Amino acid sequence: MSNINLLPWRQQLKKKSKDAFFKIITAFVLIALVVAAAGYFYLEFAISTQNHRNSEFEQQIAQLDQQIAEIAKLKERRQELIDRMKAIETLQQNRNIAVHLFSDLPTLVASGVYLDSMKFDQRTAQVKGMAESNPRVSSMLRNIDNSKWLGQSNITETKAEMQNGQRKLPTLPDGLYNFVMSFKVVDSTDALNAGNKGGTK
Repeated sequence: MSNINLLPWRQQLKKKSKDAFFKIITAFVLIALVVAAAGYFYLEFAISTQNHRNSEFEQQIAQLDQQIAEIAKLKERRQELIDRMKAIETLQQNRNIAVHLFSDLPTLVASGVYLDSMKFDQRTAQVKGMAESNPRVSSMLRNIDNSKWLGQSNITETKAEMQNGQRKLPTLPDGLYNFVMSFKVVDSTDALNAGNKGGTK
């Protein structure tokens, strides 16, 4: 029986096995690289998309902030206008106070009452004067309280005026009495409401 040398065939088979193994390994490596690259590019795309969305959100937030700031400015301007209107209304009312005070007061002074001075502050008037008797002062109080624009009258002081130990006499035989009176100028709105109520009765 002749001897057959199988060594070259075995070496070729072993070489083919190695080549096949390296090809499989190379294929797996390539596939892994492709998958890693695909994953990397996907993540980059996702990050880029999210950054773009974030940029849009930031722009929208900036627009909203700007609109909120504009609304706040409009509210401030509105409040300023309201304050100015109130100030103008107050000035008009204060201007009308003097008109009502000096137009109504002379008609409310009772006969036998003489006014010397008057102070006015914060809708409150303080009047100093002399009267021939306390009932005449009381009559003036009633006239003020029944007035449309004046009210809340009050006598803070009353006493007979003395001169040389005797009462100072006017043209009438009654002595003069010093008095200090205070009253308020009614708010124009309240006065109008009171006038309307009086007219509907």
